[in-house]
Amino acid sequence: MRYIERIILAIVALLTITAVTAQGEGFNLIVVGDPQPQTEEQIMRLENEIVPQIKVIVDEYVASGYPTAILLTGDVVWDTMEFLPRVKGIFEELGVPVYAVIGNHDHDREVTYNESLAESHYIATFGSKNYSLKLGNTHFFALDNISFNSYDDYSINVDKEQLRWLKKEIKATPRTSRIAIMMHAPATDFRTGELMRYARRITRLAARRELHFITGHRHRHATADITSSIIEHSVAQVNGNLWFAPICADGTPQGVFCIEERDNEWQWHHRTLQNDTPQTIVAYPAGSVNEYENSVVIKVIDWDSKWSIKWSENGITKGDMEQIEIIDPDYIQYVEQEADYNDVIMERLRRSARPANHYFRCRPTSQNSHITITATDRFGRCHTVVVE
Repeated sequence: MRYIERIILAIVALLTITAVTAQGEGFNLIVVGDPQPQTEEQIMRLENEIVPQIKVIVDEYVASGYPTAILLTGDVVWDTMEFLPRVKGIFEELGVPVYAVIGNHDHDREVTYNESLAESHYIATFGSKNYSLKLGNTHFFALDNISFNSYDDYSINVDKEQLRWLKKEIKATPRTSRIAIMMHAPATDFRTGELMRYARRITRLAARRELHFITGHRHRHATADITSSIIEHSVAQVNGNLWFAPICADGTPQGVFCIEERDNEWQWHHRTLQNDTPQTIVAYPAGSVNEYENSVVIKVIDWDSKWSIKWSENGITKGDMEQIEIIDPDYIQYVEQEADYNDVIMERLRRSARPANHYFRCRPTSQNSHITITATDRFGRCHTVVVE
């Protein structure tokens, strides 16, 4: 009998070991867009309001058993070079590796036409601007795409020296590895949606591989499918709009961008802060949005071109909702009815407001209709909201 028990225990142990091994490779990456504190009040808010909420996410990810890290997408500070070590330390208190890329506001604005000197504070804090790391089956490469002459004179580009370094690094990675490029400024032109010239050079270096760009700078959340294997993730500002509004000008709430790799597959989502459950759909009942008074309007925070947005009325399927471009109603509500700043800041908040395309509408046949909206993302995750 004891012999049989030992066999059973051995089988259980083997199954346990197999289950642990079967977890496979993977990681969790929490991308923090443009923290950018400029004043003592703002850095205190970062430490006492924003980072404790990120810690909740960090703790969840650490408990998953997969390696977890944080990426700051540049503009770590807002021209306040003395804050660089403090911001780094605040994030390191979370207990996971912290990586960063250099942004235009991480250059010393007092220095002109001496890029090496302008970026010296950043390098003293974070080290080399160009580095690589491996998480799961993904090789990440950090690049500096801010060509800095002065505070008002900089351009978006990656120089030849960096491209030579990247070419050598990519060549040394396995052909089956995914490539992720971490930079501050975007890889695509927001007006045309096309890759910028410097980014096209990068894609040639990573030819026939899955390639992701992870960028900030725009303070807006968007995922753009450039080709079937090339994607850019533009990450919104973590603190809202420049610390002056609790929501970005495109309607993205305060939050972080989470990338999860499991068994060589990526999934991602925007994780809203100040919310116990991840927020994806915001609904505006008929009469709430001026341009579409007779329509139910929704905002899909994580929307990209692979989503399906459908609606039904009183249990009857109506099909796809109509995509529209509007200025975010919540942002306008805050700026015009709640914000109370000086004229310069108020003008900046109003000037930031531009139409975004992650909004959809449907027109009920009756004011008393029961509207059900189902949004399904590219990973098959369904999000449902009911509007009475």
